[in-house]
Order: sequence, then structure tokens, then C-alpha cells
Amino acid sequence: QLTEKLQDAENDSMAKIAELEKQLSQARRELEALREQLSPPRPPSPPAPQPQECYRLALERRLAELEEKGLVQILRGPDGDVAIEIVPVVIETPAAPVVTGEATTATTAATGTDTTGAGGLRQPAMSPSRWGQPAQRR
Repeated sequence: QLTEKLQDAENDSMAKIAELEKQLSQARRELEALREQLSPPRPPSPPAPQPQECYRLALERRLAELEEKGLVQILRGPDGDVAIEIVPVVIETPAAPVVTGEATTATTAATGTDTTGAGGLRQPAMSPSRWGQPAQRR
């Protein structure tokens, strides 16, 4: 008999717990609905930038940095076109005698230009007449 009474009490308790859980769940739903009704309207959050947009913004920042350093010049046209010109960097180096041949040394001495770059490799000479001129728009 005692076991039967304990079993009945347990069943009653479980039924009451289930009923209370239903009531709690219903109360939470009602509370959430009231919060949504009474809260001020939120402005829509800005959409997350697309990968292309992130790439474009990073590219624009990098170009601005290079322009500030004087390494590039950005030319903007009235119709929105953009031209990017690389500003030549001139590094003055003393003319070093070339051991490989007399003709090369004579040419260097006659022209006053040294076309050897870093590591002693021959580099093509740039025309000084084009330095400092903005790129022509096409």
C-alpha cells in the first residue's frame, strides 16, 4: 500500500511539474511578444560589406597611403575616370668604374650617366625629359 501511495504521489507531482512547465513556456512567449510591442523600433542594421566591397576599400586605402608617400599620383577626370601614375624614384649613385670593357667606361664618362642598378646589373636609362610630367589621359 505504501508503494502504491508513493507511486500515486510521484505521478501527481510529475503531472503538476508538466503543467507548470507549460505555463512557464506560455508566460515566456507572452513576455517576448510584449517586449517586441513595447520596445522602440530599431533602425535596420547596415548590411555586412560584400567581399568585393572590402577588397575595394582596402585597395583605396593602400592607394591613398602610396599617394601620401609620393610614390603614385592619382589623376581624376571629370567623368569619374581615374588614372594612376607611378612617380619615378631617382636614386643618385656615384659612377663606379666598370671593369668589363673600355667602351662601356668611355660611354659612361662621355654621357655622365651610370645605368648600373643594385647589384651592378645593367638597367635601361630613363629619359629625364619625361620625369615630372603627369601621365597623358587616353
